[in-house]
Amino acid sequence: MRSKLHPFGYWAMIVILLITSIEGMFVQGMAGGVLLNILFGLPIPLGLLCFFVFCVLFAGIGGIRTIHRFANVQIVITFATAILIPVYFFIGKGVEHVFNGLRLYHPYLLVLNNHDGMLFIVTGVLIGFGQVFVDQATWQRLYMMEEKKVVPTFLLSGLIFATIPLAFSAMIFIVLFSGGFHDIFSLLFELVRKIDTLFLLVLFVLCSFGAITSAFGAGLHSMISLMVNNVYQLFRPEASEGQKIRLGYTLAIVTGAVSFCLTLYFTPTLLDLLFFFGIIYASLFLPVIVIILTRGRASNFIIISAIAGLASGYISRLYVDNMKAIWIASSVTALVLLLYLCIASVHQHYMRTKART
Repeated sequence: MRSKLHPFGYWAMIVILLITSIEGMFVQGMAGGVLLNILFGLPIPLGLLCFFVFCVLFAGIGGIRTIHRFANVQIVITFATAILIPVYFFIGKGVEHVFNGLRLYHPYLLVLNNHDGMLFIVTGVLIGFGQVFVDQATWQRLYMMEEKKVVPTFLLSGLIFATIPLAFSAMIFIVLFSGGFHDIFSLLFELVRKIDTLFLLVLFVLCSFGAITSAFGAGLHSMISLMVNNVYQLFRPEASEGQKIRLGYTLAIVTGAVSFCLTLYFTPTLLDLLFFFGIIYASLFLPVIVIILTRGRASNFIIISAIAGLASGYISRLYVDNMKAIWIASSVTALVLLLYLCIASVHQHYMRTKART
């Protein structure tokens, strides 16, 4: 990143990446605390503390080797859960309950001209693309691969893991068919209660906890690597490996403590978090692509376009709804970026013409 950006853009991206990293761990921490509360009846504050301590020891102290050793087991458990539990439900309850659950909860989702539903889906796709391109853990693993394996790995991962949301959505709609629910947490509790086989219940618990732990651990480790290699090393280039490791341990503990405090004092819904931080991802989507495709160092105006989108998005939230604010942020970023690219292209063409004459 240092070779692609000027100092202003570099430090701006460091700050943005730090914010998105803490946001990701905040969300995973909330999910981990709620999961322990649903499964074992632990009070949410105690569940949060247990989850953060485990994740800091697992990823922050254990490092990337521990994460990689756990990854293979997690993939096997995830696919076993995604295959066995839906099949168990389909045999015991019937496949038609998936459709009935959808129709019972939100029948208007089945209408093709539902504009609000389509806008929500498209907005989610925009946020998802932005999150993929900004995700530190993804880029960290990308640089660890051989160049020829990058494209096949991402294609196969996308095709394989696309089946998992479909399987879990089917289970959720089967639960919906059995009756109403107060909020998303009561829905998860009903899902656990529906699994009346001990083996499948243990499989579901391992899958859920493993997925949350893996996501938190990957985010924590990538953030530590970012701060040690891209910030600390700039100010202490003579630092030894032992000093870097000690700093990594300290950052892991501090980050875990900060995330724990945030989850104690802030209790937003997952949808609120999606919309609030979606402005960041929607604003960064196009600038990151331009930075990747730019040869040499990218201009500071590319980062400025993202900052303009962020500012317009959060200001517009005061006057319009969340989804419109996300699109305003993305549109402002695109317009500023397009204006810069046009001016840069005209200037480059003028300089070439002047050099020839």
